[in-house]
Amino acid sequence: MIVYNTTYHVDEADEELFLNWIHEYFIPEVNKDGTLKNPRVLKVLGHHHDDDEDGHCMSYAVQLEAEDTATLHRWYQKQGVTLNRELLLVFRQRVLGFPTMMEVVER
Repeated sequence: MIVYNTTYHVDEADEELFLNWIHEYFIPEVNKDGTLKNPRVLKVLGHHHDDDEDGHCMSYAVQLEAEDTATLHRWYQKQGVTLNRELLLVFRQRVLGFPTMMEVVER
């Protein structure tokens, strides 16, 4: 099982809009395809930045599960690129994200 985690740094002024966008647009779009499972949004605690130019930044992680890296790659090429483009259109530089792939290790 692969967990696809994207951590987003969000300007405090855009926090509510970002959360609405994630819950009302991003997750429903991911669920339509059905390739990735168990979407969840997490607030990163104790992790906000003070930026002299832009004010406060909050951090959120969006996690999705894929069966394997090949499935995740196909999803990203088919749907992920489009969703990232939409994010940039809506938020421009006010929301920045970085993805991480993690493998679930069970014993």
